[in-house]
Amino acid sequence: MKTNVIPQLILKDWRLQSRTITLLTLAGVAALAFLPIGGKAIIVGTVFFFVAMIFCACLLPVQNIVNEQKKQTLPFIMSLPLSSAQYGAAKLISTTGMFLISWLALLGVALFMTLVRHTVPNGALPMGMILMGFPLIGFCLVNGAALVGDSEAWATTALAITNSSYWLVWFMLASHVPSLMQNLSSPVAVWSPAVFKILSGEFGIILLILGLTMFLQSRKRSFI
Repeated sequence: MKTNVIPQLILKDWRLQSRTITLLTLAGVAALAFLPIGGKAIIVGTVFFFVAMIFCACLLPVQNIVNEQKKQTLPFIMSLPLSSAQYGAAKLISTTGMFLISWLALLGVALFMTLVRHTVPNGALPMGMILMGFPLIGFCLVNGAALVGDSEAWATTALAITNSSYWLVWFMLASHVPSLMQNLSSPVAVWSPAVFKILSGEFGIILLILGLTMFLQSRKRSFI
């Protein structure tokens, strides 16, 4: 019976959150429809594209983890033949997997609009890939805080920190790595060592947060 509990929990989460994932993904795709218009519409479409992604990164952990604690369904789940490590793995897989479905879908559409439709210059690709990493890092932080924390305050604090940091990180990149902005209008993507260093740093941060989340979750003894 133990081997069936984790897949059932993951499927349960998907059934409950699939509508939210679908609507937010469609909102992000709809925002990219502004790009072919050109001019200021490109800025508007890009902004709402990332807004949809960031909103998904904030909303999904709250609905899938925090609300489960608030609605008192967690005591029933933990009455199942389920260890702390198994519960943490199930929640981490389901929540992260659902966000990655939306994230990868939006990334695919953005690459299509750039490489196939040529709505924006290829020079925007390095900066775009770096910016795509920010919502993913923010999601991992909020997801980890919601899963490991014992109250809604942890998730709320993580939300406040991540949402107030996006503009600061963007400003630091633009000011400390000016080549990213200078190459935005280039017809060819410039994958400089600085770009690879930033992307590698983002990937390392994501792995660190996910690993630390799983480690701390597995050491918890009380969930109620």
